[in-house]
Amino acid sequence: MPLFEYTCRKCGHQFETLVIGSRTPTCPKCQSQDLEKRVSPVGFAGVGGASSSRPSGGCRSTGGG
Repeated sequence: MPLFEYTCRKCGHQFETLVIGSRTPTCPKCQSQDLEKRVSPVGFAGVGGASSSRPSGGCRSTGGG
C-alpha cells in the first residue's frame, strides 16, 4: 500500500494518506475528491532499508569454496 501525497484542487490543502485498494480519498479539510495525486518517496523508504524487519548484518555465505 503506497503512501500518496495529495493537493486538494478546491481548497489547496496538502496532505498524505495510505491508499487501500480502490478507495478514493477525500480532503480532510473540505471533503472534496478533486485531488491532485503524487507518489511520496517516503512511502517506499522501509523496503529493504534500515527500518526493515530483517536483521542487519548483510549477506552471509554458508559453506562452499
